[in-house]
Amino acid sequence: MTPPVNRVLGNGAAFQAIFFEEADEHLAAVEQILLRLDPAMPADEDLNAIFRAVHSIKGTAGMFGYAEIVTLTHVLENLLDILRKRERPLTRQDIDALLRAGDVVKVQVTARRGGTTAEGPAMKAAEDELRGLIGTSGTTVHRFAVRLGPLAEPIADDALQTVLAGLAAMGEIDDREIRNQAGGEIRFGVALAGGEADLRSVLELVVARELVQIEKAGAAQAAPAAPAPAETPAAQDPAAFDMFTSPEQWRERRGKRDRRARERRENDRREGDKREVERTVTSGQGDASSIRVSVEKIDRLVNLVGELVITEAMLAQRHGANPDLARHTRDLQEAVMSIRMLPISAVFTRFPRMVRELAQRLDKEAEIRLSGEATELDRGMIEKMTDPLTHLVRNAMDHGLETPDVRLAAGKPRCGTISLTATQRGGSIVIEVRDDGRGLDRARILERAVQRGIRIAPDAPDREVWQLIFEPGFSTAEAVTDVSGRGVGMDVVRRNIHLLGGSVDLYSKAGEGTVVTVSVPLTLAIIEAMTVGANGQTYVLPLASVIESLRIEPDTIRGIAGHARTLRVREDYLPVHQLGKSESIAVIVEAEGTRAALLVDELIGQQQVVVKSLEANFRKVPGISAATIMGDGRVALILDTAHIVSRQGEHSWQPS
Repeated sequence: MTPPVNRVLGNGAAFQAIFFEEADEHLAAVEQILLRLDPAMPADEDLNAIFRAVHSIKGTAGMFGYAEIVTLTHVLENLLDILRKRERPLTRQDIDALLRAGDVVKVQVTARRGGTTAEGPAMKAAEDELRGLIGTSGTTVHRFAVRLGPLAEPIADDALQTVLAGLAAMGEIDDREIRNQAGGEIRFGVALAGGEADLRSVLELVVARELVQIEKAGAAQAAPAAPAPAETPAAQDPAAFDMFTSPEQWRERRGKRDRRARERRENDRREGDKREVERTVTSGQGDASSIRVSVEKIDRLVNLVGELVITEAMLAQRHGANPDLARHTRDLQEAVMSIRMLPISAVFTRFPRMVRELAQRLDKEAEIRLSGEATELDRGMIEKMTDPLTHLVRNAMDHGLETPDVRLAAGKPRCGTISLTATQRGGSIVIEVRDDGRGLDRARILERAVQRGIRIAPDAPDREVWQLIFEPGFSTAEAVTDVSGRGVGMDVVRRNIHLLGGSVDLYSKAGEGTVVTVSVPLTLAIIEAMTVGANGQTYVLPLASVIESLRIEPDTIRGIAGHARTLRVREDYLPVHQLGKSESIAVIVEAEGTRAALLVDELIGQQQVVVKSLEANFRKVPGISAATIMGDGRVALILDTAHIVSRQGEHSWQPS
């Protein structure tokens, strides 16, 4: 006999965690497909892929009794089934409704993950919208007479009730005659949108195939939409089934779940702690190809490797370097750090939806092109990059791209283009946000600068003018909207990127568009650095910001009116910041496209250092980005070169 539904329902939290992860993946995939769908020529494989994803969510949600998810995804299925069977053309309205319904399902899944239930106006609105679209074409309802038996043994009560409740949620059940006992029978009538094969696949969850007898009861009839499960009391306990899955597929799926359950129980016994067991993700051939590990465990591993790096440095200082230990430590560090790396697609994938919705709100036509999504970045950096990139894309949509009429008048295509590109260059990730819009208005920026009392020469180079938009509160928008124009944004973008040890550069050409280039280190945990001595203290400079170091003669440092002291390096005059007592060694650093000379007493060397948050362990110090522990056990401060370089005109600088 086929395993009853209640056995599946009893697998507990382990399978729930799998459901939440898979639901997130399905919903993300559905959104991506919907955003690229062309209503005029939708690909069959795309519509089928969306249907399968929604179908999978509904079936598994039913197994756990998540009634509100089953209810909404069932209505989604009805609309998708109409569209994939080409019973009517796909429209923009359909795509919008499907996207909004997907958002509601995301909220429902998130709520269930937190142990609560998400229901309310949003769910009702999504259902009503979908039912309205279904009603424009109608669905076919079939009536069947069902007989289960004679039963060799009673069906488990909870399994039987779950299936009956699920059928009631999907259609209508009447004429029930329940004799759930050995030798007894179960009879009822049912009206469903699915066919006999769909109904049989559900019933065979609780009884053997030979005990299921189904007869058609009257002709099929057209109905505007399936009955609303939310209005049926039985819908609160939905069935653990999928309406469009064949019996063979169900048996295969149950077999996989049973195998995974056995493997998980074995792992639980081996590990001794069920909470530490993570899901094995298998390849299509069934071989274990990867594992999911909790973030907390990875972070702890990174911290331990960081301590090992510090210990190795201490041993090298006290007893001399051991090449084998140094090599193994570096290899281990690189291997562990790679575990924390995630593709930047985790950030990029949210922007197609944003561009689409902003285009609708702003009456513009736009498309977004993504490149380099597989480029990997530290997980911690991924989280911190989301807000700055979101603001840059919104800016490109609002300030950059013109309306279709304006673009046509300028000889451009109606549809504007925003491009997001990510590449790895050495130890940094470079992200470029480009649009083919109107470009920055130099005259308008200079006019606003005068109004704000910012002193800048009218003939200043473009690069210097563009930097004005990073000033706090600076905006050229004529009116404040809910998208932009409040003067809050680009300064925050630059500050957040600076906090990550990165930089922001900007290029624009009138009528052709704007390019914003963001560069950030691959990771914040361990960095390549130059250590220097100044006033008896050891300081650390991120190697990414160091251009060169050189010995200088005292008479090469001179004062220039309005610029305090400067150092001539080849053809450039660089502002000088004195960290130490000596004026014989200069380290040339660069931040935000500006260079400066830091005068130090000695160059100690180049090494990897483990970054420790100063703010989390002490307090925020201007000019200091973090701290580290050196090989002799002393704490050294990591200098914020962007902060130091920005303090033009100051003769010396010391951490306060």
